Amino acid sequence: MKKPQFIARQGRQPSGLFGSLVGRIMSKETAAANNIATALLNVSSGDRVLDVGTGHGAALATLATLNDPGSLDGLDFSSTALKIAQKKNRSLLRSGRLHLHEGMSDDMPYADQSFDKILTMHTIYFWEDAAAHFKEIFRVLVPGGRFVIGFRPGDDTRAASIFPNNVYAFRTIADVKQLLEKAGFRIAETERRDDRKSILSWIAAERLSSN
Repeated sequence: MKKPQFIARQGRQPSGLFGSLVGRIMSKETAAANNIATALLNVSSGDRVLDVGTGHGAALATLATLNDPGSLDGLDFSSTALKIAQKKNRSLLRSGRLHLHEGMSDDMPYADQSFDKILTMHTIYFWEDAAAHFKEIFRVLVPGGRFVIGFRPGDDTRAASIFPNNVYAFRTIADVKQLLEKAGFRIAETERRDDRKSILSWIAAERLSSN
C-alpha cells in the first residue's frame, strides 16, 4: 500500500504544524542510519563539516561530538525543518560552531572548497537532476575531502511499491556510484544493510586531490 501523497510530500519538504510532527518522527526513525553515515564520514579535529538536507538536525548534534570538528553547517530548503534543527541545536548555534542556511543543494550559498567533509541522508530521492547536486557538492568540497551519501536504493523493490513515484525516485546503488564518478568522485567505501523491511546503502566518496 502506497503512502498518501500528502505524507510523501511532507517527507520531501516538511511544512506547517503537520510538517513539524513528521520531522520529529523522522528524527527517531532515521537515527540509526544517520549514525552509520556520520561514522563513515571520518570526522577529524578542525574539519569543516556540512550536512546537506539537514532536516531535523539530529546528524549535526551527533557530528558535534565526533573528534572536535572545527565548524558545522546545515542546509535545507524547508524552513519548518530548519526550525526543528534550531531548537535541537540551540547551544551549538549560540556557541557559533553551527550555522544553518535555507537553500537548495544544487545551488548552495557557499564558496568553492568550503568544506572538508559533507554528509547527506535520504535526499537523493527528491533530486530530479542528481548530477547537478553532485556537481555542486563536488564544488564546495576540498580536494581530498570526503562525501557520504545514505539512501534507500532502487535495488529495494519494496520501496517503489510504498512511495509514490511522482515524489520519490529511487536509484540503484550502481547508478549512484556512476553518478558520483561522473561528477569527479572516487568511491572509497560502500556499506549496505538488509532487513525484512528495507535495504539501506551508504557510499563514501572522495574528491581526488588532482581535480
